[in-house]
Amino acid sequence: GRERLDIYRNSCRSTLASALRLTYPAMARLVGTEFFDYAAEQFVLANPPTSAYLNDYGAQFADFVAGFPPAAAFGYLPDVARFEWALAHAANVEDTPALGLDALAGVQGISAGLRFIPHPSVRMLRLRYPADHVCDAVMSGDEAAMNEVDLASGPARLVIHRGPQGVEAQRLDATDYALLGALYAGEEWSRVVERAPERAAGLLAKLGGQR
Repeated sequence: GRERLDIYRNSCRSTLASALRLTYPAMARLVGTEFFDYAAEQFVLANPPTSAYLNDYGAQFADFVAGFPPAAAFGYLPDVARFEWALAHAANVEDTPALGLDALAGVQGISAGLRFIPHPSVRMLRLRYPADHVCDAVMSGDEAAMNEVDLASGPARLVIHRGPQGVEAQRLDATDYALLGALYAGEEWSRVVERAPERAAGLLAKLGGQR
């Protein structure tokens, strides 16, 4: 009856909240269990799942946090959530074959019309706050490191991907970020090289390290 339905709903909400804690561990540590559980509960109520695959759940959490009044005083939290979602996506997305450095070695000689398709794990983020440094400090449990994070040091330009050593997050300068973004948007390799020939070898190294 109705009581059984309520139990089922509560169980589903609890499962979804637990999935959010697994996806956003740094945020959970940052805000504390009580705050995170309340935020997760409100998110679950407003965002029922559209798939039975729990790894897909929570993609809108950063936008939710950005508009969540109790989190308004902590402007860096949405960027932390965006970074953690990119990490989770890279870890869980289905793998596909990727070009290695050996395959890329001859690219400059056959570059006419060549375009790159990013691996499904790749995500590029331009964040206002240094969310990568925040997450590293929080997850290390090093309070001193957390105190040393400069929240005004942004923007942080990041490419997140699953490489040979697992999920990796690389910081890029503004030029490399723009060039990789152009490549991943479908611009021909030859045109990217024309824009910044001195960066070509470095870009190939970055591409070869991604999967």
